[in-house]
Amino acid sequence: MATIEMPSDFYDQTPDASILATEAVMNTVRTADLLFDRIGRLLRPLNVSAAGGLVLGVLRDRGPMSPSELGQRLIVTRATVTGLLDSLERRGFVRRAPNPADRRSLLVEITPAGRDVLQQVRTTVHRAEKAWMSVLSEAELRTYIELLHRIQDGLADHPPIGASPHERTGTESVGPGAGPVGRPSDPR
Repeated sequence: MATIEMPSDFYDQTPDASILATEAVMNTVRTADLLFDRIGRLLRPLNVSAAGGLVLGVLRDRGPMSPSELGQRLIVTRATVTGLLDSLERRGFVRRAPNPADRRSLLVEITPAGRDVLQQVRTTVHRAEKAWMSVLSEAELRTYIELLHRIQDGLADHPPIGASPHERTGTESVGPGAGPVGRPSDPR
């Protein structure tokens, strides 16, 4: 695979930038795209998307929750959650039911079929992750994870220039009671 390199006139074009920062971001995005594509290919035979697998994992690990809680955990919009739930419900992997504590809202729960497919998802993906990451030692993986967390925290602390008010405050407007947006735990 061709390496990502900046042009020799990089600083002429953008004097306030950093070649290393740009190459790091571009390589991070490339790596994320490659991983997301590989995971999608692995899950296709199971009839589950990567995002669908995340939803199933959150529901299995955390128990039933409202669609808006799912959206906050996954840091996605209400419309995205609705589409994911529609797809998973059609396949029999989740069910929506009235919330016994508040009949005006719904709770989403994983079904036995959803648990079965999630086990296949986790087995398949985690086996592949082990192979993909085998190019790094355990010590390198720990360092890599620490560095990723530092970058993620830095991004959370510094919203983009021109960010909307909810991006600047770290909250997402996804409905009543929407709270801070944080890094979701690994839901797989």
